[in-house]
Amino acid sequence: MIGIDILSIKKIKNKSRSNFLRKVFTENEITYAYSKENPYQTLAGIFALKEAIIKAYDLKLSYIIKKRIEIVSNNNPIAYLDGNKLNSDLSISHDDEYAIGVCYKKENMISIDNKMKNLLPNRPHQSHKGDYGKIAILGGSPGMAGSCYLSSLACLRSGAGLVYLLVPQSISNILEIKSIEQIIKTIDSDILKYNKNIIKQIISSLEDKDVLAIGPGMGKDKSLNKLISEVIDNFNGKIIIDADGLNALSMDLSILKDKKNIILTPHLKEFSRLTGLSINKINEDRVNIAKFFAKKHKVILVLKSENTLVTDGNKLYINEIGNPGMATAGSGDVLTGVISGILHKLEPFDAAKLGVYIHSLAGDLAASDLCEDSLIASDIIAYLPKAIRLMR
Repeated sequence: MIGIDILSIKKIKNKSRSNFLRKVFTENEITYAYSKENPYQTLAGIFALKEAIIKAYDLKLSYIIKKRIEIVSNNNPIAYLDGNKLNSDLSISHDDEYAIGVCYKKENMISIDNKMKNLLPNRPHQSHKGDYGKIAILGGSPGMAGSCYLSSLACLRSGAGLVYLLVPQSISNILEIKSIEQIIKTIDSDILKYNKNIIKQIISSLEDKDVLAIGPGMGKDKSLNKLISEVIDNFNGKIIIDADGLNALSMDLSILKDKKNIILTPHLKEFSRLTGLSINKINEDRVNIAKFFAKKHKVILVLKSENTLVTDGNKLYINEIGNPGMATAGSGDVLTGVISGILHKLEPFDAAKLGVYIHSLAGDLAASDLCEDSLIASDIIAYLPKAIRLMR
């Protein structure tokens, strides 16, 4: 954000006969100005810069009257707000009878991890939507349409070319209305469960897909484990399993069957179900337990918590960004969508750690503007473009 203000030097000089200067300038500013050959020119420049700061930071004029902004002049002006140095580029200029102040507010000066930046796939000029993946999301149930919708929107915002929602007919009308860019594939059933007709419809819809996300809002039918097993057996692309998909998987982990290219994204409670260990036991040795599980089942594990970790059993990435505001309903669905959106172009381990990083970066940007307490999952999606732009 840029703030600019111009002020007549004569106007400041005329006001010097009153108590105006003492009301709006600090003692340090006045002392500095009167050490100069033309103090009114200096004061006009300081006042113009304060006005520019007000505009750039969307503050009230009372910040000037109450002397909450102070300009310290060195080779370049420095501004303090309530005693804290502002992270801004500032400039004061004079031209004949006028002084001009300019404030450029630096937006969210977050340091980007260069290793992550280098992982982000490029988008060649000569390309089409098919080059960026056909992503299917299998999930949804009555009352839980939002879960798969959040995943699908995050997937698109993360760069996917085409996103398909495979959902039961009980919620397909809702998603048809809500979705604009997504493609809805209706499964002829009120809920997702195992039967030959449902399996046939799902497998038919997956014939030309590159990536499959299983689980967001999927429901808790006892036959889901068998449904997931058959879907995994008949799909040759990359797979990510989250949420209700993980809960179903915990009933019988053998359905993974040493199949490659599967990412699991449990939070601690879901991981407790998968391992049979208590959360306290997991936290005692989180890294080694996660690595052992990933190696044993030949999966990429994304263990979600503070400092989310990603491992394939050998390699390990520990995320160091993100904030408590991201502990909110739907945040995990968004992460599933982000990873799914970049999984087509990357190896699963790289896609998982890059997805975690982008998701956290978007969350930090959202919290910076909105505050952690009010953060919701759709805010993270709204800040994905800003996060990716920073990485570019």
